[in-house]
Amino acid sequence: MGRQKYGKYFFAVLVAAVILGMIYYYGVVHENENKEKGIYSVILYENTANEWNTLMEGINQAEKDFNVHIRYVSMGNARTSEEQVEMVKREVREGTMGILLAAIDSEAVGEGLEAAGISVPVVTVETGIKAGLYHVETHISSNDYEMGKMLGQKIVEDMEKDQGEKTVAVVGEYMERDSVRSRYEGLTEVLENAGIEVVSKARQKGDFSLSLYIKGMMYESDRYIAALDKFTTEEAAKAWEQYGYETDHSRKKYKNPVKIYGIGNTAQTVNDLDNGKIEALVYQNEFNMGYNGIKALVEKEQKGYVQESYSIMHKLVTRDTLYESENERLLFSNQ
Repeated sequence: MGRQKYGKYFFAVLVAAVILGMIYYYGVVHENENKEKGIYSVILYENTANEWNTLMEGINQAEKDFNVHIRYVSMGNARTSEEQVEMVKREVREGTMGILLAAIDSEAVGEGLEAAGISVPVVTVETGIKAGLYHVETHISSNDYEMGKMLGQKIVEDMEKDQGEKTVAVVGEYMERDSVRSRYEGLTEVLENAGIEVVSKARQKGDFSLSLYIKGMMYESDRYIAALDKFTTEEAAKAWEQYGYETDHSRKKYKNPVKIYGIGNTAQTVNDLDNGKIEALVYQNEFNMGYNGIKALVEKEQKGYVQESYSIMHKLVTRDTLYESENERLLFSNQ
């Protein structure tokens, strides 16, 4: 009996020692390993399900290749530049060596970072910070102006085939982001040069959700609608489906007269393109954006400088070209 009690006591002590050892490892040793590796923080606007999957795949690959530790900071319900700046400041206090940032508001975030006197390197991806407001090591994105032009050229091509409507309604949301604003400028240049009227429409304070607002545009007889970011493109496709159900409940001979053109690469937008809710998408290689973003931060730490620019590819894809090898590789990797 005494031996049994001793055995149980010894086993309990052994288990406790193992648990304490694990706590020590993950609380001290593991943290020290991360510090030795180098800790970098990623802060992205609108960090919702699936929105940044491809970008994160690139970041994860860079994390392995450069032997660093990445902390992802979810914005959750945060929707303001002040909140994003506070997240940057908190990461700096907690010892990050650099920030990979997609700015929620190019001007306001730049002003906030300048006022805060952030001391660590910042690399921006997809949406940058207005030049002159805060020093950023580098900005990694495709050419947004050219992306807008590419989308506009596709709309012009389709309009010439249709020989009908000569007005394009642009969902003018999120113009506070330099990426969206540049896309709008490129799109507008192409359309206006082709003699097509461009009407920008955006919600006012207190309006319905974005999908409901876009559906209202369809009832106002907007037949060509352009969306200039991932979230807006998803919401436009959702509105397209809702509008179709409401205008033809039978769905037997259903054909929605509205055409949606967007910019994005999420699993949802790709699925919507495949299902005919979207006419065409322009997308950029976000895997390379994420990978090169971490690479730039590591270069800054190790060499004291960052390569001046990175070339990020962008392409136009339709339902007919969706399953071409390069499109399939870049658009289906996150599904």
